[in-house]
Amino acid sequence: MVRLRTLNELSHLRDTGFGQPYPRHGLALLWWFADKRVEIDDDGNMIAQRCDPEHKDFGFHLFHNREGILPDSDLPYYEVGNLHYDVNNRHPAGKLPRLVTKNYNQAVRESNADRIVVSVASDKNDKWFDSIYVTHHLGQGLFDVNATYRISQGLIRKMKSMEWSDFIREVKI
Repeated sequence: MVRLRTLNELSHLRDTGFGQPYPRHGLALLWWFADKRVEIDDDGNMIAQRCDPEHKDFGFHLFHNREGILPDSDLPYYEVGNLHYDVNNRHPAGKLPRLVTKNYNQAVRESNADRIVVSVASDKNDKWFDSIYVTHHLGQGLFDVNATYRISQGLIRKMKSMEWSDFIREVKI
């Protein structure tokens, strides 16, 4: 059974080193995703906002969990954050924002190392994120289980309440 650390506080995120150092894009990706693509309703559901992973919005695609880095789930997993794919393809809901892509350099592998993985549930009216994870892509479809973390709803709420400049000041090493 997979046991992942859940990040509940900004300090927990900072301590993991996720998305760092420059030119990695994970912190920008995570803040954008929390701020613009997740809405938490009164029942505590993390509703997808103008984002449908099943339709490949923003470059989302199915995550097969071949390495077993995430818990087994009856819900499908989708990943986002592959900047190479984002630069070279069109997506129904557009590309990732400049904040996320601005430091991408195809010649520097680590500038494309960060991913968000979500499990998606849906009914006929809504899609929601059952779980949100961050991970480090090692290349060739491999991911680092020791650099994979679940992001709590509380941490998503905290990020949503912050401006980008305040968020990055709090979590940057």
